[in-house]
Amino acid sequence: MTRRMPGQIQHGVNTNDIPPRSSLPTLGLVHHPQTHRRRHAAEGLIRSAGVVLVIALTVSLAACGARRDPTVAPTLSAPADSGVTTRTDMVYREIDGQTLEMDACLPADGTAPTAAVILLHGGGFTQGSRSDESMTNLCVWLATNGYAAFPISYRFAPDYIFPSQTEDVAAAVEWLRDPEQVADFNIDPERIGALGSSAGAILTLEAATSGEGPTTVGSRLKAVVSLSGVADMTSGAVALGTPSAEAVTIILNYLGCTSLADCDGSAASPVTHVDSSDPPALLVGAEQDLVPIQQAQRMAASLDSVGVANEVIVVPGAGHGAQLMNQDVRDQTLAFLAENL
Repeated sequence: MTRRMPGQIQHGVNTNDIPPRSSLPTLGLVHHPQTHRRRHAAEGLIRSAGVVLVIALTVSLAACGARRDPTVAPTLSAPADSGVTTRTDMVYREIDGQTLEMDACLPADGTAPTAAVILLHGGGFTQGSRSDESMTNLCVWLATNGYAAFPISYRFAPDYIFPSQTEDVAAAVEWLRDPEQVADFNIDPERIGALGSSAGAILTLEAATSGEGPTTVGSRLKAVVSLSGVADMTSGAVALGTPSAEAVTIILNYLGCTSLADCDGSAASPVTHVDSSDPPALLVGAEQDLVPIQQAQRMAASLDSVGVANEVIVVPGAGHGAQLMNQDVRDQTLAFLAENL
């Protein structure tokens, strides 16, 4: 039987749960006092639109993961009184001449191993960085709340197409589960989850539905949070406007296609790979999002069909990706992680 997260949105805020610096508002976070959760199954998608859905939104996804100023060295730091320690530029994979790295935000010293959360940035699969301000802010915020957080880099399209990016995520999970890293970071190898924004949310959902069996070993994830993730890239998805030539090029490059006619998005669509062993998912979207909320509802319906716990949070108004992390969503994210990770 499908289990959904119980209770109403919590409006009380414990200021001790928020990083003491004032960086979170720079994410574009806006506090909406009435964040609504809709936990009903998705309505059937009835208009066939090929992969136009993903094509139409990919240009916007790229804009949401804009690169930092290349003349400014990336920094990752936490307030001195937070107890959080940070590390940067740790190599977790070397492949095809590329070195893939991750950073870390570690909670205050404790005796018990902590749960780990991998952070996946947006950028339309062609840009973005683990040192984007939204990722560094989320990293410190999670560590302030007792989680070891790890923003990672992954390979970009068009040079590397699906499933290269999901393979990178899997490698990062396996690297963290190595006994050397487990001891170094004082993490629990059976409690590794992921949180992704925009394109990173797609990778989060793809990683969550890759493989089957226990979520405590290998590259499996224990719990996932998706901020504006696309779950369905098949011909049954709903179209969003008329795609530009640039958008078509981006999605074709990501999926490794030469034309829309031969572009089958089912292999990259998390909804086509769900099974009963997949981890619980928190699916967040906005009423006016670059990714229609029906995507989250479609993923929820797929998880419902196999009995996997999930929750859909609908943020009023406009927003996308990390912009959705208003105070209510942050509270519910912590509650979700506390219960499932």
